[in-house]
Amino acid sequence: MMLSQEIFSFFAASLQSFPFMILAILSYLGMRREWARILAWIWLALLVLSIAVSVIGMGFVGLMRPQVLANPNMANPGNLLQSGWQLRALVILFGTGTAILLGILCLFPVVRVWVSRFIPIAPQSSVHTNALVTVVTLTVLFAVPLLALGQPPLLQMASAMPASTFDRVDQGASLRGTLYTLIWTVPCTIFSVGWLIERNWQQALQRLGFVKPTLRQIAIGIGAAVVMVIAVRVLSVGIEALWGAMGWQKTNAEVFSKLIAFALTPIGALVVAVTAGLGEELAVRGVLQPKLGLLLSNLFFTSLHAVQYNFDALLVVFVIGMAMGVLRRRTNTSTSAIAHGVYDLILLLLAGLGVDRT
Repeated sequence: MMLSQEIFSFFAASLQSFPFMILAILSYLGMRREWARILAWIWLALLVLSIAVSVIGMGFVGLMRPQVLANPNMANPGNLLQSGWQLRALVILFGTGTAILLGILCLFPVVRVWVSRFIPIAPQSSVHTNALVTVVTLTVLFAVPLLALGQPPLLQMASAMPASTFDRVDQGASLRGTLYTLIWTVPCTIFSVGWLIERNWQQALQRLGFVKPTLRQIAIGIGAAVVMVIAVRVLSVGIEALWGAMGWQKTNAEVFSKLIAFALTPIGALVVAVTAGLGEELAVRGVLQPKLGLLLSNLFFTSLHAVQYNFDALLVVFVIGMAMGVLRRRTNTSTSAIAHGVYDLILLLLAGLGVDRT
């Protein structure tokens, strides 16, 4: 039973990257084969629709009363939904529809020609078209639940759970799941830049910026991470003051700490830092940024965190993402991955020691 669960966990981890790799492969094949281009469109539509359904479901779960989330098996839960849920439901549906509409607009050549004035895409490329549609659509989609609910859906659901729920979490399984994600992400990003179709191995790695860093670049990455940790601590003071003065809701750090408890040990911090640093940098700064530009790729990167962070923490994510993007542009993805990994490692170790996190 344990082996079957582990196998399931391993293949479940592929869902974060494998579907996008399939889209990229079909898109590259579609540059020369009509059947592949049609299949890429179909796959893209199914991918977007499946994520849209998940976002709507996540949003509507967030509309439920906390006591229902804490005990979904209640015999007489009464009114399942929070008061004023109708307006928030409309925001969820409108936001989802807007995301899909923006993606459809990117299919029009005139729109892509206009966009190419700001980012280095080739308007007639099926690869660039599908990448643009995907990133624009998902950037908006991932932000919809937070915009509608006013708080990140994952933290909202977690805050409603009884404390005993977190005690039953298998920390080892969570850590292994993180490693499985990295195992899938690395090869998927290499295939996603046309390896074996448009590029050989060396060309694919060069396209990703995934090269052997020099000693100077390693030092730059580590130094940049330390500078960013200090800068974020300073920035967080201002954010804390602004959010407090405006009465805006902040990220629930206590609940978030419970969700990432598996990462607050030295081994856990190292695993998560390597996974996030290498995996996220290869996907965002390696695959996307060279063609979709620094700003759009970083907006996508920030939106990916909207399920777990409120706007205060997302502002920090955006600033850090821009710094990583500039570092990638001036050096390579390997250097930005080192900076990202060391940055996360420092913050997780500090959190594990009980130092206030950002």
